[in-house]
Amino acid sequence: MAEINEQHYKKWLTLDSAVIVIMWLALVLSETYVAYYILHSVTSQGLELPMFLIGIYGLFLLLMFTINGLGCYKVWVSIKEHMYEFEYYG
Repeated sequence: MAEINEQHYKKWLTLDSAVIVIMWLALVLSETYVAYYILHSVTSQGLELPMFLIGIYGLFLLLMFTINGLGCYKVWVSIKEHMYEFEYYG
């Protein structure tokens, strides 16, 4: 059995981690843009939103960011757990 090159695997894990972080940032930025666009469209027409609705909207965004972050974290944990089985790491 061939010896495992730990440095090689750690390099690829680091690159995969960077891809996961970039993916999460892209999700956060796109969701933030959509939220901003909706709020801007509503307020530019002269409508006022009650603070209660803005708070619920903020909570919804926070939940989306958290769920996306947990999903990305689970992907990272799975990659770390199975990295020695991946053919493209070798």
